[in-house]
Amino acid sequence: MNSGQNIELEFWEIQVSIAKAAARLPEPSLAKLHYEVLEEIGQPPGLNLIDYFVKLADIADEEVKEYFRFIGKSTSGQPKKEKKDPHKELADGCARDNTPSVLKFRQAFVLKFNEPPPEELISYFLEKVKGGGDAAEAAVKDTGKQAQLALAAKIAGGPHPTVLQLREAFDKQFGFVPSAEVVQYFLDKKREYSLAEKVPDEDYESKAHFAQTVAGGLVSTILQFRKAFEKAYGESPSQEIIEVFMRSLSRKKES
Repeated sequence: MNSGQNIELEFWEIQVSIAKAAARLPEPSLAKLHYEVLEEIGQPPGLNLIDYFVKLADIADEEVKEYFRFIGKSTSGQPKKEKKDPHKELADGCARDNTPSVLKFRQAFVLKFNEPPPEELISYFLEKVKGGGDAAEAAVKDTGKQAQLALAAKIAGGPHPTVLQLREAFDKQFGFVPSAEVVQYFLDKKREYSLAEKVPDEDYESKAHFAQTVAGGLVSTILQFRKAFEKAYGESPSQEIIEVFMRSLSRKKES
């Protein structure tokens, strides 16, 4: 996985918050999303976020094509000239197996390349096996995103949950470790369950008020907000509190 993909996954929840805020602007556009994400995480939005934003804000096809012309990619998100990837060739071959599975694919990949396949290649493999009949459907169903999130939520709700427990449970059930996105989801659920048990309602109101106040002029980016929040409360802000900050920031920009 290259560094850009690592960053996209690591800050996925933050990017989703930015996309939601951008979609609520009077005239949402891919250009605005592009520069908002670029300012926050130091690189433009990835294809997954673009697809999410286009559906959320109902962006016209012509604007999408114009945006991809602007960044120098085709609307499929692939470089205009693409060489055959040997990693994808192996994924294609494993997907055509009579009984495809992620575990078999991982074993074949390690045998050939002496390292485990990256998460985006596993996702590519699963996409390939979707149309391969009952066995392929079972492979996709057993390792789908909803199943991964459900397992992450289950571990987060258990006694003394840790990322190590999550990784071990994933390896046992799916044959691979959780992606950065799933780990972040696990941490958010863990924090959510902890707050539900220990933090009174008035504490949430205090945090929401803090988010609205700093959005009024003290800070202007999510990264700055996270640092200010951690300094004030000794913990990272929840996704809900980040969205309060983003909504307040959007209202300030619109005024």
